[in-house]
Order: sequence, then structure tokens, then C-alpha cells
Amino acid sequence: MNWLIAHRVASIAAANLRQRLGLPEDGYVDLFAALRRSGLMVAGDEMPSLFGAYFPAGPGRNAGILLNSTMSEATIRHTGAHELGHAELGHERCLADGPDLFSGLPRNKWPDEEKQAEAFAAWFLMPIRAVKTILTRLGLDIPREAADVYQLSLHLGTSYRGAVRHLEHLRMAAPSVAAGWRRVQPARLRARLCGCPDQPPARVWDLTSLTDGSELHVEQGDRLIVRTPRLGGRPLFTGPAAVTALAKPLAVEPDQGIEFDIAGDIDTPSLLTVTSAERQTLWSGTLMPTPEDRRGLIAAAHKPLMVGPTNGARR
Repeated sequence: MNWLIAHRVASIAAANLRQRLGLPEDGYVDLFAALRRSGLMVAGDEMPSLFGAYFPAGPGRNAGILLNSTMSEATIRHTGAHELGHAELGHERCLADGPDLFSGLPRNKWPDEEKQAEAFAAWFLMPIRAVKTILTRLGLDIPREAADVYQLSLHLGTSYRGAVRHLEHLRMAAPSVAAGWRRVQPARLRARLCGCPDQPPARVWDLTSLTDGSELHVEQGDRLIVRTPRLGGRPLFTGPAAVTALAKPLAVEPDQGIEFDIAGDIDTPSLLTVTSAERQTLWSGTLMPTPEDRRGLIAAAHKPLMVGPTNGARR
């Protein structure tokens, strides 16, 4: 099976599952909500020698997946979607050794089931309507440079390189352009964005008036650069206690924007609002909470976590 056929099969399966689970086509896909509703047992723990695994249902037991909790959130989301793809496509037991999925194996040598599951993960987390919606929110029809892809990946909750691969398949990036983007290290993009080359934050959001009203799935350690040209010299904001404003912005002039650090967990959907000294609202966004499932997998790597099933369904 070639990758084109794998993507055709996977795109249909991903769309069908999103529809059955009531997940959006035009925005961020909550992977852990999907896992809870799927009937799968999900275990996450510190497993440095294991990327992920899928085990089909057997006598007296549900199908289940294992996730390596030492990975970043974007990688955990991708791995969970990959293993969910194995379940949805009716595959047998699949196990990926090592911390990186088939890192030493050329993509054209992947087993058919792994091609399908990898394509499923891309289509499940990055449906084309969601990609187009977020690009519009970023003021783009297609990405123009690596920094655009990085911002797209933040809004989708995916890895940078996963977004590059999918954009190439969607024909939103020529192969030569995508190859150039793959050579760019996200750390360089973060450093350039935030103006701190030595130790850039874990993730850096570049937000403008076009992103006003967005839901942002932030993490502790993120930096938000909110560009508001009419801000004036005395920026004001309201937001949850986990958000702190930088006293001296590094990426914008003081009257051109404001920068925030996410210093803790967000427990409930929380509005972050930026206003001028004249009390004019210039930008607002909703910071989405860290679900307990996701928080357990990422923040408590030494503590096993079990998710689902909630409905007793078997696969």
C-alpha cells in the first residue's frame, strides 16, 4: 500500500469517527474526549523505550492503548490519535518501540497498518476545514513561511513537523518548500518570535486582532504575544491567576502589545482580555483548561493514568 491509498482510507475513517463522536470539523479536536468516548482503555506512564501500543479486544477485556507520558503534549496527542487509528481501522496488535515513531525506517518502508494509522492521526487532528479556518484566523490562505506553520500547529494542538507533513499532503505546500520547513528547528522559531535567543519559552503564540475571540489550548510555560497597536502606554488586562504579564515586553514595543506567560494550570475556561487605558477592549481570548486526563499524562509521568472506557463498548 502506498501513502496515497493509506491517506484515502484514513481520511474517510477519521471523518466518520469524528462525526460519530460529535467532534468538530473546523477547529481544535479534543483527543482525550475522543478516547473517553471510544470505549478504549488508555494507560499512560513513563515508558522511554516505547512510543505507543495498541492491543485489540480479547476475551473479557476491552481494546486498549498505551502512551508514553514523557513526551510533549503535541506528541502524546499525535500518538493517541495514531493508536486510535489502529483501533478504528480494525488492526491487530501494534507496538512501536523507541521514543520516536519509526525514526530509523524510511517512510516508504513502513508497514501498511502503520501508514494507515499515521495518516489517520493527521486527518483526525487536522481536518481540512480546521486547517483552513485557522489559516484564515492567522490572516493566511496558505502558509508562507515556517513561522506560519508553527502558529498553525499551536492552534491545532499538533507537532510542527506533523503539520508540515500534512500541509504537503493537502497540497498547501510544494514538496521542496515542505522539505525546507522540515529543516527549520522550532526552537529557532520560538527564539525569533519572543526575542530571547538563549532560553525561549516552551511554546510561543503570536496573536493579533484576527485571533480575537479564539479558544487557546495553552500549557504551563507558554508565552502569549498579543499585538494590539492601539494599546497606548498603560496596558491593562484581566485574566486567571495563572497568567502573568511581562513587565518589559521583549517582542513588541510597550504601546504596541503585551506579553503573557502561562505560569500555572488553567482550571476552567478563562477569559483573557486586553484593554487600553481608556477601557477599550482590544483583544480577548478564552484560555481552555487542562483536562485531568491530559494533565495526568503530561505532568505526572511517574503516576500511571487510566482513561475510559465510559460506555462499555468493545472493539
